[in-house]
Amino acid sequence: MSKLQKEFILGFVVLILGIFSWYFLKYVFYVGNLSFGCWCLGFVILLLWGVALCLALLLIDNKNILYGSFILYLIAFGMFFNNEPFYYLIGLVILFLAFWAGARKIRKEEEVQVSLDYWRIWKRGLPILITALILLVSLAYYFSPKLTETKQFELKISRSAFDLVIKPLENLIKERLPVKEGGLETEANRVLSQEERQDLEKRYGITIELEDTVKDVLYKLVDYQLNNVTGPYRKFIPIGLAIGLFIALKIVSLIYIPLVILFSYLVLKLLMLLKFVKVEIETKEVETVKL
Repeated sequence: MSKLQKEFILGFVVLILGIFSWYFLKYVFYVGNLSFGCWCLGFVILLLWGVALCLALLLIDNKNILYGSFILYLIAFGMFFNNEPFYYLIGLVILFLAFWAGARKIRKEEEVQVSLDYWRIWKRGLPILITALILLVSLAYYFSPKLTETKQFELKISRSAFDLVIKPLENLIKERLPVKEGGLETEANRVLSQEERQDLEKRYGITIELEDTVKDVLYKLVDYQLNNVTGPYRKFIPIGLAIGLFIALKIVSLIYIPLVILFSYLVLKLLMLLKFVKVEIETKEVETVKL
C-alpha cells in the first residue's frame, strides 16, 4: 500500500468519526434523554475521533488530504446544525484557524526533536484545537431548542430545601406573625382574614387552600418572588448556561486530552507492529556559529 493511500485512509477515518461525533452532539442537544450506554458510545466515538485526528496531524504530509478532510468535517457540521448559519460560520472559521495553528505547532515540535517525544508533540497543538471545538459546541448548545426553552421556564425551589432554610428562622417569624401556639403549622385561614386571602390571590395569584398552613403560604410567596425577580433577567439564563458548558467542557478536556494522547500513542505503536507506520532516522544539517 502506497503512502498516499494510507493518508487517504487516515483522512477518511477522521471524516467518518467526525460525522458520527456531530450526529451524537445533535442527538444530545435536540433529543436528549440518553441512556448510559449511549453516553458511553458517544464518549468512545469522541475519543476515537481525537485519536484519528492526532495521528492525521502527525502522519499526513499531503496538505490537500490533511486540510481537505478537516474542511469536509467542518462542512458536515452544517448537515446537523444550520439554524444559525452566520454564528456557526464564525465558529467554524475559528475552529479551522485553530486546526491550522495546531498543525503547525505539532509539525514544528516534531522537526526540532532528535528523539520523538509524542506527548510533547501532540500537547503542543491539541489544546488550542480542543478549545476552539468546545467554543463551537457551546455555540451549538446556545442555539439548541432545549436551551431556548429556558427563556420560558419557571424557577422552582424544592419544598425540602425551603423547609431546611426556614427552620432556623421559625422563632423570628413567629414573633412577627400571630402564630404563637401552633407555630408555622397553624392553618393559614386562622391567621389571614378573607380580605387578605383575596388580596394574595389578586396581587400574586396565590390561592389559599383549606388545608394550607402558614408555612405553605410562605413557600408560595417565596416561589412567586423568586420567579418575579428573575423574570427580567431570564433572557441571560441561556448565555449563562452556555458559558457554564464551556467552562465544564474545558475542565473535562484536562482529562480528555491526556486520554487522547495516550490512546494515540498506543494506536501508533500498534500500527508500527502492523507495518502501517514506520520510524525512519534522518540526518539533518544544523547551522551553527563559532569563533
